[in-house]
Formats: sequence, structure tokens, C-alpha cells
Amino acid sequence: MKYLLIILIPLIYGCQATTAQKVDPSIQEDREFEKLLSKVETNNKLSIQVQTQATETQKKIVKETVQNITNLKEEVTTLKIELNEVKAALDSVSSDTGSNFILFPIPKDKKDR
Repeated sequence: MKYLLIILIPLIYGCQATTAQKVDPSIQEDREFEKLLSKVETNNKLSIQVQTQATETQKKIVKETVQNITNLKEEVTTLKIELNEVKAALDSVSSDTGSNFILFPIPKDKKDR
């Protein structure tokens, strides 16, 4: 029995130092490929989310820009109307004056005054 223990103890310690079977390289490559595919899937899902957010933001920007253009067009038309009214008022004032007057140039020297 002692001999059996003496033989078994070194065998047990020896078996602990050994490793399991080596992994076949093709199986390891398949696992790495599956990991890459899962990463690609997650990236695609994130890409879809980003694209939807970008589309919503783009729609918002386009809507605001169209609204700004519409507001500016309205302001331009009102300013044109006001300008035409001012022009008409100035034209009516200049035609109401019945007397003509002449502006003389201002002399540069004090002697000419």
C-alpha cells in the first residue's frame, strides 16, 4: 500500500502540471470570426440608431430654415411696401413746392464771404 501511495502521489502532481488537449487552430479561428461578426452586428445596430437621429436632426434643420426663409420673404415684401410709400410721399412733397431755389457753393476763403 505504501508503494502504491508512493507511485500515485507523483502521478497526481504530474497530472496537475499537464494541460488539456490543444485547441485546433480552425476552431479558434471560427470563435474569433464569430466574435467579429457579433461586433459587426452591434456596430450596425448603433449605425442605424445614429442614422435615425441624424435624419430627425436634418428634418428639424430643414424645417427651421424653410420657416426662416418664409419669414424673411415676408419682411422683404413689407419693407418694399414701406419703401414705395416713402418714395410716394417724397415725390408728392417735391411736387408741392411751387418755388425754385438755387444753392450756391460755400466759399473756401473768408474774403469771399
